[in-house]
Amino acid sequence: MEHITSRQNAHFKQARKLAGSARERNKSQQIVMDGIRLVGAYALEFGLQNSTLLVSEEGAGNADIQQILRSGSARHSYLLAPELFADITQVESPEGITAIADIPRVQAKSPDDFRILLDGLQDPGNLGGLLRTAAAAGATSAYLTKGCADPWSPRSLRGGMGAQFILPVHERVDLAITLAQFDGTVIGTSPRATQTIYDVDLSGPVAMIFGSEGRGLAGDVLSMANQVVNIPMAGKVESLNVAAAAAICCFERMRQSIKHEAR
Repeated sequence: MEHITSRQNAHFKQARKLAGSARERNKSQQIVMDGIRLVGAYALEFGLQNSTLLVSEEGAGNADIQQILRSGSARHSYLLAPELFADITQVESPEGITAIADIPRVQAKSPDDFRILLDGLQDPGNLGGLLRTAAAAGATSAYLTKGCADPWSPRSLRGGMGAQFILPVHERVDLAITLAQFDGTVIGTSPRATQTIYDVDLSGPVAMIFGSEGRGLAGDVLSMANQVVNIPMAGKVESLNVAAAAAICCFERMRQSIKHEAR
């Protein structure tokens, strides 16, 4: 591998821009991924033929990284000096490999229609974690309003741990237009709702809307739902983290689906 030691190197400069700028990611339609699991998940779904691998001097001896390098599928592979690699990675304990790759175009792989609609989620870690949860619970697509964090930022990608590579993600959507084209049950959550998530039939096409970390769903957004539910809680806890609330709702749909199939 060619050894990169200069901050003027084009690959180093591009990786640094992609790590820190949503505008650059949108302009180039590229992402920078950090870590063995993310790079491996991307390679499994899309291959690395158009990707550039950047490996730290410390990471070059890692067996998993060596296996990725030996596959020979990446377009370019470079060894980075420690101080350069530290400028690219945004994790406290980096594993020693990052990759520059094209933003994937994911196609729906299931005839089921289970949509997640996210309105104003601003924390990239929360966003990525919620996408990961939704994918694990069988969601088939995700729709993000323009107020959401960038799903392709390094933090969002780490939170998703590969969810963005299997779940079609639609960005900067208009919720009203999206839901006008949806023929199914639309679920919104509110602590003032009289029915719980466990009272609602979640079979068939379902869209679940989740709001920002602080304010939840605004009134105009909540009015788009044809089923408004609450999540029962014990004690005096006022609310749940949005990712936890989404997990409860999404897996309730999975529970109902499993129960229906078992009949």
